[in-house]
Order: sequence, then C-alpha cells, then structure tokens
Amino acid sequence: GPRWLTGDLHVHVSPPDEPGHSTLTVAAALDAARRAGLDFVVLTPHDAHVSVPPSEETGGKPLYGQELVQRQAAAHLAATVRPVGQDPGGAGPDRGKPLVVVSGWEWTRESPGHLGVSFVEVAALANYVGDAKAERALSAGGLVVVNHPYFRPVKSDLAVMKLVSGDRRWRPFFGEGEDAGLWNAIEVWHDRSVWIERLHAGSAERFPDTQMVTNALASWDAATLTFRRRITAVGGSDAHGRLPYTVAPMPMVSVLVDSTDEEGLRRGLLGARVTFGRDGGPAARSFAATSDVAGERAVIGGSVRARNEVHLTWYGEARLVENGMPVGTFDGGVTRRLPAEGAFAFWRIEARDDAYSNMIYANLP
Repeated sequence: GPRWLTGDLHVHVSPPDEPGHSTLTVAAALDAARRAGLDFVVLTPHDAHVSVPPSEETGGKPLYGQELVQRQAAAHLAATVRPVGQDPGGAGPDRGKPLVVVSGWEWTRESPGHLGVSFVEVAALANYVGDAKAERALSAGGLVVVNHPYFRPVKSDLAVMKLVSGDRRWRPFFGEGEDAGLWNAIEVWHDRSVWIERLHAGSAERFPDTQMVTNALASWDAATLTFRRRITAVGGSDAHGRLPYTVAPMPMVSVLVDSTDEEGLRRGLLGARVTFGRDGGPAARSFAATSDVAGERAVIGGSVRARNEVHLTWYGEARLVENGMPVGTFDGGVTRRLPAEGAFAFWRIEARDDAYSNMIYANLP
C-alpha cells in the first residue's frame, strides 16, 4: 500500500565527476545514505552525460557516466543487501538496508542555471541542444528540477560567508533572461541555502538576500500562480563529501509512493506527493482536503473540484499559505472560500520542526 519514503535528490559522486570534485564514490554515497536512514538517493554528477573510455570497470566498452553509476550502484547493492535477518558480512546493519538508487544528472549551465534531471536516460538527450534537452526530458516523464535557485555570494557580516563562491542561482528568477518553464520542480530546501538562512536568522532585514529558502518558496508560489500547473518543491543536500559542500546524503524530502521502487518514486515526485524540510518534513504529511462537491478529496499534490469552499485539514498547528500569501496559523485545519465560483486556488502548510508540504489545489487546470 501507499507509504512514505525519505531521501535525498542531489548527491555528487566521482567518477563520473572529475577526481576531487566529490570525495564520494558511488559505494561511499550509498553507504552514507544507509547510515542516514534514507530509503532512496538520487545521484546527480555533473558528468553523467560524458562518455567514459573503455576499461575493465566499464566492461571494455565506452559508457555514459550515468551508465557507469548504474553499473556501480547495482554491483554495490548486490554485494551488500541481504535478506531480512541476515548479517550483511558483519559490516553493520546500515549496509544491509534496502535502498532505491536513481542515476541522474546535474545539467550545469551558466545561464539560465543548473537543472537536476532524473528518471531519464542521458543517452536519449544527447542529440538535443539547449532547452530542447529539458523539453525532451519532460516529455519522457522525467523530473527536471531548478537546483539551488538562490545560492550565490551575498552581502553578510559573517566571515564564514567568504566560503560561498560561484553564482549558482536560477537567473530567470532575477529577471535575467526568458524562462520557458521547461522544468517541473524547484529545489526549495537546498542544504547550504538552509544553512545560510539560519546563520542570518537574526539579521534577515539587513541582509535579505541571505533568506534563500524564503525566496525560493516565494518563487515557487509565484510560478504556480503564473503557470497554473503542478510544480513539485523538493529538497536536496548537494553533498560532495567535503566542505564547504554538504558532506553526506541527508533526509531532505519525503515522497508518498504506491510502490517502493524507482517507478513508484518517479510517480510520487511528479505527482507532488511530497513534503520537505528537516528530516524530510514528516510533520506536514497529514495535509488533506475535501470540498463542497460531494466525494471530492485530495492529499498533498492533489486537486479537488470545488464550487465555493474547500476544507483543509492537518494534525496540530500549522501556518497556511494560500495562493502564495500567508493567511494565519490554525490548529487542525480551516475552511477557505474561493474568490469566485469554480476558481483556481492552491494551499500549502508550514508545520512544526521545519516541515513543509507541497500544494493542494482547487480546480487545477
């Protein structure tokens, strides 16, 4: 039956990334993910699209970096996962934990920015140029994520911020260039962006550009209002195994799945059946809705048909955001009226322990 999986959508490994770019090999990344208690991990090396020369490791033939990751992950899982009750070679229980591993790609461009691409074979994108790659990935049923949309050097009075170098923002969110919307997700909960925002919690007014998660949430809200389509907000650690990057995979996002395999994970992510935040945002999982149309009900990521009212419920206290605007903190839920009969609207909650839901919609086009 349906269940929640918690994991990380943004982890770098070398190879195929250049030596030293990440200290995590595929095996090290998977072991670290198990130690963190993750159910899934998406490996997103920059060089997943680069052809790796023939070697003993590649089976004597050239492979795309993505194929090398797939091969290494399969071999490591086969060597370490054991049936329930069996000791995985005395290496500790974490090494025997089942793990869904997805081989993805971080497509790195100066402009408009970086995209995380997963659930797509990079070989199928090789003959496409520019935005056509993203368009093809979307049409193939992939997840295309605007990565770390606000992460860049910003004004601060903290010396540690000198470690933040390189402009990795999504430039269209800053009014630089056109955005064709060839993505279906935004990495709102990016670990280093979270870290920077928390460092400046007491000086947000003086240094508003440090509020990278808050700004990403606002861009997600605005994009949903503009495009009137389902956009999944996700989390990722951007782990490289070394500082100043995040050191290891982390529980960043939770996904409600109907099967505990790669395809079930893909469907859950595309359907925005997702929470994110600290430990994957479990406190926001209970968000649900009914409406004044008989039989209509939705969980996170879903839409209800509604005439005039939608009744939203959740466990405990949570802050409700409606059509991008905070409307208050409520305990257990609230009924909201639509601005006009049959109007499009959307809601999300921010619950205790830094837990965020994806949207629930009314009359999603």
